[in-house]
Amino acid sequence: MIEIETKIDDINESEAREALNRLGAEFKGDKFYRRYIFDLGSNEGEDKFIRLRTDGNKSTITYKDRKGGTLANTEEIETGVEDFNAAAKILSAALPNLLYQESKRSLYNLEGVEISIDQWPKLPPLMEIEADSEEKVMETIKKLGIKGKAIGNIGWEKVYSMYGMDLNDFKILKF
Repeated sequence: MIEIETKIDDINESEAREALNRLGAEFKGDKFYRRYIFDLGSNEGEDKFIRLRTDGNKSTITYKDRKGGTLANTEEIETGVEDFNAAAKILSAALPNLLYQESKRSLYNLEGVEISIDQWPKLPPLMEIEADSEEKVMETIKKLGIKGKAIGNIGWEKVYSMYGMDLNDFKILKF
């Protein structure tokens, strides 16, 4: 599956929530994610990794291969995992470059478009907008009318570098 999304940097969280409510977006809930990231080594312009993530109820393992700078630049393969801790032990025995990360996410759905307000340690709130086409992503940005900067479908490593930090310096990233 190809993931089509963009991140919006430097949002005003309360204005973003007001816009979502005003447009009738369905609030899907708040999540607290714990994840292990296994870097698969990337060439310039690529970002390949395996992510093991849980929200405490549902756990998944995902392969991501991000290439280029478009909104539709990420191949994503995901499946469910029964035991998060056992999966972490298995993967860490086989794969190097382990990172542990936490994040908080408020999920919304607006006319079939998935919108999240994300909070990561050491960063201001960001928004992600994911849809089945680039056009829907761009239309949703326009509808929301929020202030912020669309920064594309970039990895969190690049987001942290925008703030002068190297994500790989944080082997453990917690609130």
